[in-house]
Amino acid sequence: MLLAQLTDTHVTGPSNDEALYVDHNGRLAEAIRCLNLEHPAPAVVVATGDLANWGRPDEYEVLAELLEDLRLPFLALPGNHDQRDRLRATFPSTPWIDADHASWATTIDGVRIIGLDSTVPGEPGAAFDDDRERWLGNELDHSDGPVVLALHHPPFITGITWMDRAGFVGLERLAALLATKAQQGHSVTKIICGHLHRPISSVIAGIPAQVGLSTIQHVGLDLDPAAGITLINDPVGYLLHRFQDDTWVTHTRYIDTGGVPYVPHWASDPGAKRPDL
Repeated sequence: MLLAQLTDTHVTGPSNDEALYVDHNGRLAEAIRCLNLEHPAPAVVVATGDLANWGRPDEYEVLAELLEDLRLPFLALPGNHDQRDRLRATFPSTPWIDADHASWATTIDGVRIIGLDSTVPGEPGAAFDDDRERWLGNELDHSDGPVVLALHHPPFITGITWMDRAGFVGLERLAALLATKAQQGHSVTKIICGHLHRPISSVIAGIPAQVGLSTIQHVGLDLDPAAGITLINDPVGYLLHRFQDDTWVTHTRYIDTGGVPYVPHWASDPGAKRPDL
């Protein structure tokens, strides 16, 4: 099973009047073009939030237009920049649950994918409350195979203080639930998230967790607790999560490196010295 992850596309609409450091919409269009060329093709593209820049209606109109070119199944999750009801209306094929939080669950190629809405309307931080705990616990109780948990906010402290400061209310509760369900034989096998705009890996309750890279600018990597806000125009792209033989392997697809794969001379010349890679 191959799952592609887009995140933090921050699509803008015609009414946008703020200064942008990169072409948000053009970057997403390029990512879509590359996703369509993937071979083998991903079974699904999961977008882990902040799809619109400010959650405005015209931004979702542009987002929908851009995604018309995507030739793969698509599932959306809200981020703190999104507006839940507008996201639901834009992507009615996503199997949204009937709740205040815009969560969903589905099974694709034998893998259960649970989309957990971690957002708090009007706030930058995350929350895992009673309602979400009951829902996620019930979903895990009925999931016997491999499970991917997708959410916007990373369920761990990253060390980038100005981003961590927004907080994750109920993080300990989420970790406790995941650990308890694992003991009961209902383990989450992979967690994917966004929000930090750069690839970061960690572990929560024994589960590997991966932050995807944004298609726009990234958060600057500065682990000094006193560091201020910085952004950086690092290479952008998306992640490919491959599941086989009960193991997840994650690859990063960069889409703006300026080059294409090439065959080195030593691979085509039997007499050439082969380097140790």
